Amino acid sequence: MHLLTILAFACLLWRAETPPEFWLIPPDNAFGTSGAAVGLVGVIGLSAAAATWKARCNLRAVPGSFGPHSFHHRAMTGLRVLLIAGFATLVMGTAWPDWFAFGKRSPWLQIFGDLIVLSPFVLGSVSLWVAAFPFERDLRSQGEARAPGDDWSLWTYLDFHLRHQLLVVAVPMLLILFAANLTRGFDKQLIMWSGSVFAPEVALGGAAALVFVVSPVLLCRIWRTETLASGPVRDRLETLCGRINLRCRDILFWKSGGVMINAAVMGIFAPVRYVLLSDALLSGMTPGQVEAVFGHEAGHIRHRHIPHFLVFAFLGWVVVVSVMEGLARASLGPDPWLRLSLPMIEGAGLLVTGVFWGLGFGWVSRSFERQADLFGARCVAASAEDCHKPCSIHPDSGTTTNDPWRVCSAGALLFASALERVAELNGIPRDERSWRHGSIGHRVRFLVKAADDPGCVVRFEQSMVRVKRLIWAAAAIGGSAVAWYWLMVPQPAILVLQSGSQ
Repeated sequence: MHLLTILAFACLLWRAETPPEFWLIPPDNAFGTSGAAVGLVGVIGLSAAAATWKARCNLRAVPGSFGPHSFHHRAMTGLRVLLIAGFATLVMGTAWPDWFAFGKRSPWLQIFGDLIVLSPFVLGSVSLWVAAFPFERDLRSQGEARAPGDDWSLWTYLDFHLRHQLLVVAVPMLLILFAANLTRGFDKQLIMWSGSVFAPEVALGGAAALVFVVSPVLLCRIWRTETLASGPVRDRLETLCGRINLRCRDILFWKSGGVMINAAVMGIFAPVRYVLLSDALLSGMTPGQVEAVFGHEAGHIRHRHIPHFLVFAFLGWVVVVSVMEGLARASLGPDPWLRLSLPMIEGAGLLVTGVFWGLGFGWVSRSFERQADLFGARCVAASAEDCHKPCSIHPDSGTTTNDPWRVCSAGALLFASALERVAELNGIPRDERSWRHGSIGHRVRFLVKAADDPGCVVRFEQSMVRVKRLIWAAAAIGGSAVAWYWLMVPQPAILVLQSGSQ
């Protein structure tokens, strides 16, 4: 859902930058807009109702199995894709956004029009959640994740999803969209003031970076969080922080109404970095398992995964910009060897973006998860006396091998039990695939192998060092090449093509 929300905002940005002659339906065709809106609501409402009814029937027919849960998960994923496809058609192919072009009066007002334009996507998302609620309530009643005294009403369910699935992305994106409206509306003033044609893009990039830095503070208020109370659990986690030299602003208790069985880390810099532990996680797991999950989140910080994700995103931008500029340059001139229109070049850019993120980001993310798993297992390593044998770190009850690459067998088993407990509480099949994290079963098998084979850990960690260096080197070389090109070329071909299309 987070990715689809980003795509919804991307549709608005695309529409604002694309000339009207490339829209699918002429701007003055009001029937196209109303028809698309009615079709969007109708398709989403009927499909969601049918999919939820089918899932509930499966749940009754096969009680206790994962079949209905998997069907429901896939059906809802398909309906969400249908929702974003309908919304994209509404925004990019009809006059719907023009009805609320308040920016023509003042760039400061356009954000209010954007909120109205986004309303079909929000209403469609809410309709999906309302349709899914009966099934997920029944599924929840059979699980163990229910918080004591929790009344999971429809309003509680919607409040949770609005906060954790929509607002967590929408609030930062609205701030970036507001900055985009201002830089677009005052672009001539920015260029005149700075003397550079790239001043609006630089200003927008700076605003986006600032939003990213302060977003953890915003998210802690969007989600219901409070400082984790003093006690054995907090003392144990603070001791772990001291042992691994982890600095963060606070450890927060994540009040999700017993819905979220998870932990999270937010923020690059320690003054705005938070570690969150959900209520259901704390109530449904042993202190050792909680410490293991906390160690996993600490692993993301200690291995600097967030900065590497940012560099990876920058590298993706470099690749897409380079491809689009190359296609645009090949399509210009008196005798171009390519004759691609602006929409075709933008479509190629979207295709490259999808391939780069779909394949590259998924693989990098899963690799980082395994590296964080190893770190979490090391955080809960047992003493030599308490360790299960055989163990490469504790060859006997009185000896400990000080090798940072190795993983304690007891720590690996404890972390594996935490993973399986998270899957059990969430009702996730052990071998259910995940694009970003991988399946629980695969991660557990990797941990067991790592504990049995120190060479496996060495090879994996060394490969991660090479991957990180490659990401940084590619981003540095690509970014330098793009900067040199922009400085040497008076006006990039893609800008020439855009100005020629307007």
